[in-house]
Amino acid sequence: MIDMHSHILPNMDDGSDSVETTHKMLQMLRQQGVTTVAATPHFYAYKDNPEDFLRRREESLARDTWELSLLPGAEVAYFDGMSRCRELKELQIGDTGLLLVEMPFGKWTGRMMEELIRIPMEQGLTPLLAHVERYRSQLPKFLAELSGQQVAMQCNAEAFLSAGTRGWALSMVKKGYVQFLGTDTHNLTDRAPRYDEAVRVIEKKLGTEIAQRITNLV
Repeated sequence: MIDMHSHILPNMDDGSDSVETTHKMLQMLRQQGVTTVAATPHFYAYKDNPEDFLRRREESLARDTWELSLLPGAEVAYFDGMSRCRELKELQIGDTGLLLVEMPFGKWTGRMMEELIRIPMEQGLTPLLAHVERYRSQLPKFLAELSGQQVAMQCNAEAFLSAGTRGWALSMVKKGYVQFLGTDTHNLTDRAPRYDEAVRVIEKKLGTEIAQRITNLV
């Protein structure tokens, strides 16, 4: 099983604050049945130099021997012109062709959708929208447009564990809009990984086949 969204690399962003914390987070994920983790630290084009970011990520990945297989990636905050950014391919999750994109929390525009849709054409990458449960007010307007394009979606485990979002998240998975599960884990306390709890909810409500589909790459 794969965790498609995590802030598990030490000292990269607001996630893990040390090698020791990363080891403990990975141990928790392993106990929850996860075998592969997408390491997706925040990348902000307005402040991060791509070369510096990639160097820091490589150093963080190589800092120790980790318990699980880690796929280098990034949670790329949306920015105008990103479809033409020549470094974008180096920010994809491993060699999956998936680019985790954090959309703005304000109002989305048609121009943003056009930018997303151009990424597959310009870069050969599939935008994977991060924690889409946070965009519940935005998505209905653009779902039809996005579902006809090469755009994927990811829900956080917490979405299946909260009464306020559980029904919505399950519906999005059942309808095929959401294809991946991630923990978006940042630490060992308020944002610790709860992958297995989410899987149990999905299995109970939607069945084992769908649970397996959302927790694997293929």
